[in-house]
Amino acid sequence: MPAAPTVLSRARTVKSDNVTVLTEAFRRREARRVLDVGCGSGALAARLLAAGFEVTGAEPRAEAIAAARRTAPQATFIQAGAEALPKTLGPFDAACMVNALHHVAPAEMRNALSRTLSVLHPGGELLVIEPVAGGSFFRCMRPVDDETEVRALAIAAIDALVADGHAVLRDLRRWDRESRFDGLQGFIDYLLDVDPDRAATVERRRSELARAWRDNLLFRDGKAVLVQPILCWTLVRAEVDRLHNPDARRAPLV
Repeated sequence: MPAAPTVLSRARTVKSDNVTVLTEAFRRREARRVLDVGCGSGALAARLLAAGFEVTGAEPRAEAIAAARRTAPQATFIQAGAEALPKTLGPFDAACMVNALHHVAPAEMRNALSRTLSVLHPGGELLVIEPVAGGSFFRCMRPVDDETEVRALAIAAIDALVADGHAVLRDLRRWDRESRFDGLQGFIDYLLDVDPDRAATVERRRSELARAWRDNLLFRDGKAVLVQPILCWTLVRAEVDRLHNPDARRAPLV
């Protein structure tokens, strides 16, 4: 599908990583209370806590919430999907959705973005970080979970929200995430940690997975390295942006 190459071409390239991008953006906005939407088992929440932020995590899976409370006991966690965040939640100074939007049901993606923006203070930024359907990491996981279509739908949902005037795009960045593994089993363990329901498919398609692993592998310093292109959108509510920045213009959509 053409969405990923198109959006990659209009993103500015940076050398960074998820945590650095988030912490720098939150500090630049002098954010204190932040919302981690789709927080999973709490790994990012723990890193944000360590960076000095007050963190609330939202996640629809009960087992992930239980794990998150063990991983980051000083954070607050609620069991809720992005599209069903309580209207009384917040307000927060900033929010992030990291590798989460493409796991939302396609019909609810725009609602998930709008609901998250609605629980922010005026001027609060939402950073949406999503992988695109490309790179050696994606090609290796494709035999187990081909997310080509759903990743494109996530990108389209963001673009539509901006194009329709419901959000303003303040920035769009891209970088390459490098993941290192001791071997194929380490990669499989990662895939299953993200989504345990992949287990049956892993067993059924193990030979295809092993072939993709061999075909895309790069070794560096004794580790297997896989590369995943990443995009990050910085969004604000449109009515708030117009109030505070009347001369602001939406970033052009291609």
